[in-house]
Amino acid sequence: MTTSQIMTPIAATELSVSRGTIGRNKLSVGRIPGARTLGVTVVVPVGTAHEQPGEAGFAHLTEHLAHQSVRDQFGHLVEGCILAVGGLSNAQTYPFHTEFSFAIPAPARQDLVHWIDLARRRATSPPITPVDLDREKAVIRQEVALRMSSSPVAGFPWIDALSALSSDHGLRHNGFSDLTDLEAASVDGVEQFWDRTYRRSHHSVAVVGPWEPHDVIDAVGGAAGADDTEDDGMVGVLDGPHDVHGSVATLIPMHASVQYVAGSSSINREATDAAAIVAVEWANLVQNRTHWQLGLFGPTMGPDRNILIGSGPSAGGPVARFPRDLAGADRRLLDRAVAKALDGIDKTLSSTATFSALLARDTVFGLDTLERRRNVELVSAPDVEAYLHRVAHTPVAMLRSAVHRAEVPA
Repeated sequence: MTTSQIMTPIAATELSVSRGTIGRNKLSVGRIPGARTLGVTVVVPVGTAHEQPGEAGFAHLTEHLAHQSVRDQFGHLVEGCILAVGGLSNAQTYPFHTEFSFAIPAPARQDLVHWIDLARRRATSPPITPVDLDREKAVIRQEVALRMSSSPVAGFPWIDALSALSSDHGLRHNGFSDLTDLEAASVDGVEQFWDRTYRRSHHSVAVVGPWEPHDVIDAVGGAAGADDTEDDGMVGVLDGPHDVHGSVATLIPMHASVQYVAGSSSINREATDAAAIVAVEWANLVQNRTHWQLGLFGPTMGPDRNILIGSGPSAGGPVARFPRDLAGADRRLLDRAVAKALDGIDKTLSSTATFSALLARDTVFGLDTLERRRNVELVSAPDVEAYLHRVAHTPVAMLRSAVHRAEVPA
């Protein structure tokens, strides 16, 4: 996998976004004034949570095949077209979605249709051959082995955190490092997975560059306006908490607490999320033995943003509990927490590639991180207290790593 490092620092207040549709799919266009690159991301609401028994790893395998094997109308590999102009691309699979992103030097505006078409082709069925299948299986084996061996925590706690909240197979199984089903995958099996998931899903495409958003929507033949209904892939499948002995073996004993902290019914969603982000940043400033995070991979990744995870090395037992109140809190620490929350969002907004990925995720899940950022600036001590109160009254699941990796036979 590759990731764009083409950064264009910009004040968030200078950014502009428009939303619409392109065909039956959602379209978002963002503008970074003066950007010298085009970032395009396609998000498909299909991930490991959509795998059925016997399909562990199929979402990851499908991502690889779409990223590497899809061709344009002339038979050229999409990935080759991107690399030929000096671009970089990336594809990643998550529990509730898969995203395909690339960044290239900013083309002429009349060429935008071409590049958006190339991006969207990755959400269409790739021609799968046994050679393609065997090649990507080998790549995934290497990728997983490197990930699991290069880190002392080896995917803990994100690989098993959802199993602490739900007994649903999609959320409970290990769709990343359990390669048994993937090794047995056939061309027919992968095509059946694709037909059941990708083919029935509407994707989201996001474009970020130096152009006015409305001009881009007009240029690509899109229609203004889009449905912003939230798509929460966790609704109806949460039956936890369940204390879990994880599937991941770590070099050092690890424990984690996992909670699904629902939003407040009295204030809007983005204001609730903003208070949660600031509260977690504050907790990390006042507790140094436990690392707190929102979501499996951060607070801007979709439905799992409401999951609060506290993790750390602990041979003796569970990690510390999340702070229960602000009693005696230094106001300067709250100000630092707000600054850290803003910095985390602004880093994502400063690159055309990461900004487009954020927009595509927001659009497919009905979220608005720019509005959340505006709310972060307004977070007050009572807002943080309200979040701490909700955490204190939310059931907690305990997760611990599997057998100490040093004890696992080579």
